[in-house]
Amino acid sequence: MNIEEQFNFLEKSSAVGVFIYQEKGKIVYANDAFSKLVGYSKEELLGENILDFVSADKEYIAEQREIIKKRTSGELFSYEDKIHQYKAKNGSIIPTSVFAYTINYNNKPSGILIVIDKTKEESFKRLYFALSQINQLIVRENREEPLLTSICEILVHKAGYGSASIVTIDETTKLCNIKYISAKKEIYKDILTRVTVGVDKSKPYGRGSISEAYHTKKVALISKVMENEKVSYWTDEYKALNTHSVCSIPIMKQNKVEYIILILDDMSNSFDYEHIHLLEEIQSDIEFALEKIEKDKYSRITLAALNTGFDFVIITDSNFNIVYVNKSALRITGYTKNELIGKHHSIFSSKTHNKEFIKQFYDKLTKEKTFSSIMTYKIKNSSLVNVKVTIVPFKIDGKIKYYIAVGEDLTEKQELYTQLETLMNYDSLTGLTNRTSFINSIEHFMKRAGIKNIIGAVAVINPINFKNINHAFGFETGNLLLKKIAHRLKKNLRRYDVISKLEADKFGILIKELKNKIDITVVVTNMFNTLKELYDIDKNKISLSFNIGVSLYPEDGLSALELLDKANAALVDAQKKGENSVGFFEKGIEETVSRKLRLKTDLSLALLNREFIVYYQPYVDKNNRIVGAEALLRWKKDGKIIQPLEFIPLLEQTDLIIDVEQHVLNTIVKEINKIKKLDITPVHISINLSQKSFRQPDLEEIILSEINQLNVERNLLNIEVTERVLIGNFEHINNLIQSLQKQHITFALDDFGTGYSSLAYLSQFPIDYLKIDISFVRQIIDNAKTRSITESTIDLAKKLNIKTIAEGVETAKQFNLLKSFGCDYFQGYLFSKPLPEEEFERLLTMGTIEFKKKGTGSKIS
Repeated sequence: MNIEEQFNFLEKSSAVGVFIYQEKGKIVYANDAFSKLVGYSKEELLGENILDFVSADKEYIAEQREIIKKRTSGELFSYEDKIHQYKAKNGSIIPTSVFAYTINYNNKPSGILIVIDKTKEESFKRLYFALSQINQLIVRENREEPLLTSICEILVHKAGYGSASIVTIDETTKLCNIKYISAKKEIYKDILTRVTVGVDKSKPYGRGSISEAYHTKKVALISKVMENEKVSYWTDEYKALNTHSVCSIPIMKQNKVEYIILILDDMSNSFDYEHIHLLEEIQSDIEFALEKIEKDKYSRITLAALNTGFDFVIITDSNFNIVYVNKSALRITGYTKNELIGKHHSIFSSKTHNKEFIKQFYDKLTKEKTFSSIMTYKIKNSSLVNVKVTIVPFKIDGKIKYYIAVGEDLTEKQELYTQLETLMNYDSLTGLTNRTSFINSIEHFMKRAGIKNIIGAVAVINPINFKNINHAFGFETGNLLLKKIAHRLKKNLRRYDVISKLEADKFGILIKELKNKIDITVVVTNMFNTLKELYDIDKNKISLSFNIGVSLYPEDGLSALELLDKANAALVDAQKKGENSVGFFEKGIEETVSRKLRLKTDLSLALLNREFIVYYQPYVDKNNRIVGAEALLRWKKDGKIIQPLEFIPLLEQTDLIIDVEQHVLNTIVKEINKIKKLDITPVHISINLSQKSFRQPDLEEIILSEINQLNVERNLLNIEVTERVLIGNFEHINNLIQSLQKQHITFALDDFGTGYSSLAYLSQFPIDYLKIDISFVRQIIDNAKTRSITESTIDLAKKLNIKTIAEGVETAKQFNLLKSFGCDYFQGYLFSKPLPEEEFERLLTMGTIEFKKKGTGSKIS
């Protein structure tokens, strides 16, 4: 058995690793790609047990050992698209997708594994997952320390990184202090706490990613630490931690690095500059969350101060160090904010108060009592001012955390009114913006959208019969339920979309920057799916239904009130339809949107539920012998066959078409293999591929991989290319055709002459077949001009050595005339309609098709 011939394509592929093992898992063959993947030479691999290179627990290794035993004893079975983790020579972990089969190699039963490196996909997947989990955490956590520690836990125990640490910098020593560590193994924590790391670039321990992040204030990455001389100081620690990739994310506060999140991973290339936008998004989201926590904290404290009726506000921590001052305080004292923050409150001491006054001051405050008095403050210009001051202890978790000092200054009350006005823009129950703020947000969006021609939407969401919840469970449960609805909406929508609590139990949504109007269907579907799930409140399982009304910008209105009014009008329409219905103010698209909304949901489930099936319509030669067939997609839903025109156009609008066409390709290859096993004369089978499939950079590898899995004859697969696919993809598709033709796969130009065509395609593209469109065949008897064009096309194709296939042949007259023109093959209802798999196979066993003279039907012979 010549391995070089059998695996010629895989041997040359730089993306696909291949190895073969025999008794006890000993490797007897490995290609260059696998050798490069794991970092061992072929000589080092040969004779070694493949399980020595697998990173897994004992149970998994035991399972693989049984599989090896079965394969090397000759048991035939496949093991496809399974995730394996291999250990590279340098100790790094490599996630891969594996396809395994039993073969006969050098007259011995053997196992062959095809290995595809999934490092890049796994890296993106983990980062997207981490980003999603962190954003969910940010929504619900309003305390700084639990937020940071939980982020580390997410990065390690959910996203799967080796360790994650919160690092602070000692500004005096320029050394790092680890505030918190989460790690896969406890020993990692010991190593990390002992290691010396700093940010002084003149020191060998100050040249790593933490130092870079600290000085640049940007995310710092090291993709392969073992190959990076700059961080050789920590080589032993990296080996002990099995670290191969490092990322440091600086977290800023007031333009200073407050924390650095250090992430270590056992995969090489876990972090590289393709991931930088996701890491920067994590950085941005955490900084936003910390800023919000800080603002919320001082908002609560300031609110407590406002309740006393004063406008001059200074807040200190429990040691009387100033942490917050409002504008009035700055104006009165003459200091800037930076001059006061962090200073002891005695900066205002005028030294005019006696010891008894000072003792009373501290005694009352340390005993959690309020202190009120007329005090004399010394301000920046050294002058003295008298203020009426009330100082209130502010407790968190039962302990004094802050002191709030408020002073009465009748000329400076505007600051308090501004803060009160801010409080008036939010719903006190849910924390969402209220109707006033929502209208302002819409107006603000429209100003920008009008300039940039952006599409948006306003939606009003109303839970059905919500008052029944209040009656059945009480208003407290009703309030908790409204909070949960708000929380789900926040999780479901993008960060820059706006969610508001409107009057009563209604919610308002501003959806910004839609690519097109139909995209609103995806948003609405996701909202329904999220909102309809059961609500668990105080051990009660509560089910809710919703109605949604939608207006679109700019079609339905050019002002916030107009869009909101029309969304409410659409909501009334949705309520008439019944529960979980959506209404659109623009009635022209409502039916289309509703149908597509249902259809899109069904299409996603159809692929998952294997509802897409393949029919085959044969084509014959001039002697009625079956020589090939075209594979046609059908959707079998609830026992009924849905015709392609009803769903393929919508399918082609989504990337789902790529997965469906790969499913069709896999089905066709299996059918070719099945026909071979049934001892039926093999025939060509054609597949139509969409523009999206042709744009895949790895389409050639996908096609050859499917064929090689079952070792079918490549010349039995024919790929049909429509002329509209060629437009704008000329060079790419031409190269693809030539490359696959070298592998003996044939190509047909479909729908020739339908309005997109140019005779130039016949000379420029190396096609094997030309399909004459049904629109020509139908007119060939009665229209002399069509007859002449068809005959000329067939004649030209013959001179170019291209076979012709006539589509849509329905009568014997059409068949005979096309034969007289020299057409090679014929397809249509005269011979056979598209058939399911079993009927197609029965037809093939007969070999030829006999048709009735009038062409009204056909029978098998």
